[in-house]
Formats: sequence, structure tokens, C-alpha cells
Amino acid sequence: MTNNPARPPRYAVAVEIPPGYHELPLTGIATAISAADPLLSQQTTGTLRESVPKTLGTLEFMLEVLAERNAVYCGIGTHRSADGHPVVSWLTISCLDAGAPRNPRLTLADIAQHKTRDEIGWRVEGVDVGERPLLFSEGIGHYPYPDLPALRESDDAAHAYQMEAVIPSPDGTTVAVVEVATAEVDRGPEFGPMLFGMAASLEFVSSSTTTSLDL
Repeated sequence: MTNNPARPPRYAVAVEIPPGYHELPLTGIATAISAADPLLSQQTTGTLRESVPKTLGTLEFMLEVLAERNAVYCGIGTHRSADGHPVVSWLTISCLDAGAPRNPRLTLADIAQHKTRDEIGWRVEGVDVGERPLLFSEGIGHYPYPDLPALRESDDAAHAYQMEAVIPSPDGTTVAVVEVATAEVDRGPEFGPMLFGMAASLEFVSSSTTTSLDL
């Protein structure tokens, strides 16, 4: 699979976004972040206020990287787990070039081989949703704690449960990647039905048509 800006995907995607997510900008990012800075600073105090510039700077960097990697949607969601616990999650959707036309199952096989070599240690499984093949992955990533005044100092890594569905276009030239991540590692698997529901709703449309995200 490639992500060559000089060769955009043949298709865009149309997909139904579940309730509870708030969309973050993937264009005009710097302007949006600058506008958010004074608003957040006014509504926070103490160490939280001190953390605002670094938090927004980290968010701006993350969104710029996602935009460069052909992300078409990024949102942060607030939910309740099965036992009523509040859970925050990130939802990202990307549309990527996958090369020349071929059997979409071969496209997924190549991606599966790549993911098994990833340091996260994904559990990877090929499944069918209806008549559509997709590649399902889940794993726990380990990341350094961000250097923010509001967070305790720790030598431990921050953990994030990550769940991903890779859906190929019928001709195998494009893949849509739907990823959900949450710091609530034990509750991460509860997002499975939502992820598969999104995979079932996703459609590939001509890239000449603006990407459609039903919010």
C-alpha cells in the first residue's frame, strides 16, 4: 500500500459517522487552533491553563500529520461504557492509494503482512462484512506521556487501545482505513460493533466527487 501525494486515491469515501463525535479540522488547522487558544485559556485555571499552549501545539501537529496522510475525517468522541463509565475516543478515517487494480483480497493480504511486523503487535484477522472483505486489527500502543504541567510526572508509558478496519475498493486500488483509539484500554473492545457498523456503511465514490461524511 502506498500513500503518494502525487498519486491520489482513485476513490473518495462516503460513510456514516456515529453520534457523539465532534469533528476536528483537517484544513485551515493553524487558524482553527489559534482561535481556540484564548477560548480555552479563559475557561481553565492553574496547571490546566498552563497546559493549553502545549496541548494545542500537540493537537496542531497531529492534525497536520493526519492531513498529510490523506485523512478525510478526525473526531473526538465522548461516550458511556456498558457500565456507565465515561470514555473518550478518537475516530480517524483515511482514504489511501493501494496501487494497480487487482483482487481486493490480495491488497488486504499485503497490508496484513505489513501490520504483523509493526511494533504494536496487532492481532490481525481477515473477515467479511456482508459480501465485502476487510482486515480487522486491534492492539495496545505504548507512548511516552506528553510533557504537560497538568499531568503527573511518570516514567511509565501511556497506553492506548487501537482498533482498525481496512476496507478495499472493489478493484483493489484504494483502501479506506477506519481507526478508533481510546486510553480506556479495558473498554476499548466495546467499540467493535460501532467499527463494523461504519465498515458496513462505507461506500467508495468517484474521486471527482467531494468526500461525503454523513454527520
